[in-house]
Amino acid sequence: MAETQALHIPYKGSGPVLVDLIAGHITYAFETMSAATLHIQSGKVIPLAQTRTKRSPAYPNLPTMEQLGFIGFEATAWYGLMGPANLDQKIVAKINADVNTILRKPEIMAKLAEVGAEDGGGSPAAFSKFIVRDRSQWAKLVKDAKLQVDLN
Repeated sequence: MAETQALHIPYKGSGPVLVDLIAGHITYAFETMSAATLHIQSGKVIPLAQTRTKRSPAYPNLPTMEQLGFIGFEATAWYGLMGPANLDQKIVAKINADVNTILRKPEIMAKLAEVGAEDGGGSPAAFSKFIVRDRSQWAKLVKDAKLQVDLN
């Protein structure tokens, strides 16, 4: 969208990228709010924008990329539980119900909200639909931008 060029550095997780960002070895990073919040609160990193389409209640004064002029920009991180394709549906339903119960506990909701985590829980069908939509979005971006993997 910005028609810029950048060198992608494939880090193995949030820890190493945040260490390099704090040390000044890299100029910027797209990082999850949950991983960066502690460093933002300590003043070691400065948030520039949110990559969701709406502002997070945890960062109400931080603009979204869209608000900065990148219309339609959305990039979110997500976490989910998965099991083998042939997992008994009774087990799936039990795990799903238990996880949803835990995610609705006020103390869990408060802790997640502190670090900008939102939209937890739901059904296996909704999660599956979300994954398909997310994968399609990124596949289109890779195709449209003619991105390639450099294996050298």
